Amino acid sequence: MRLVGKTLLEFPSLDSTNEYCRKIAGSQEMTEGTVVWTTSQLKGRGQGKNTWESEDGQNLTFSVFLRPVFMEPAEQFFLSMVASLGIADWIKGHIKSVSIKWPNDIYAGNRKIAGILIENSVIENRINHSIIGIGVNINQTRFGDHLPNPVSLKQITSRSYSLKDALDQICSRIEFWYLGLKRGHRQEIKNHYTSQLLRLNEKHTCRAGGKTYQACIRGVDNFGRLALEDEKGIVRHFGLKEVEFLK
Repeated sequence: MRLVGKTLLEFPSLDSTNEYCRKIAGSQEMTEGTVVWTTSQLKGRGQGKNTWESEDGQNLTFSVFLRPVFMEPAEQFFLSMVASLGIADWIKGHIKSVSIKWPNDIYAGNRKIAGILIENSVIENRINHSIIGIGVNINQTRFGDHLPNPVSLKQITSRSYSLKDALDQICSRIEFWYLGLKRGHRQEIKNHYTSQLLRLNEKHTCRAGGKTYQACIRGVDNFGRLALEDEKGIVRHFGLKEVEFLK
């Protein structure tokens, strides 16, 4: 029986699909796998203070509501892996050169095609619920100059896509990986995620702890910290705001 997307709450306009999920998280309406979708998101958010901008009716902006009560808070990055893999799976069905920029941006070549914002609620050392906000650039062909490197599927393929079909298929792939997580297939998920990291095993110039050095991305640990190996072969792990890639 279908889990993710079995219940679909569709709105012509919302400030934020994540915000709507938070407001009704305790209601009977919000069963696990519920998807909240709007074709016009007015105040979409990204990581930190970033915003997610989307032209009305052209892209996917939706949230998936899950109840991963089988997980401890320290394991929450696996939800990020699950969402990233699900989106990447679908995009790879249409274009080549798809990768995951740590922690959870999806790239087509060197340009961002999708982003994820996850908000978890923790009760008594368990994740009570998780809201996975997703934006995928589908049919939009023009983006603001202030955005660093966006791209859409239509810009790459010169084709238009059904948003409803795309939503259904992405939800199916997220469900595939989420059910694997429920079954305990953590290492398999981690391996697939690592293999798709942008610039994996390539040398970067990094800045961390006030120092600049050369390092290669080797993967992530179970907490989602990025593993970087320096020129001396020493591997260090960094959180999201602890390392900067200079080139």
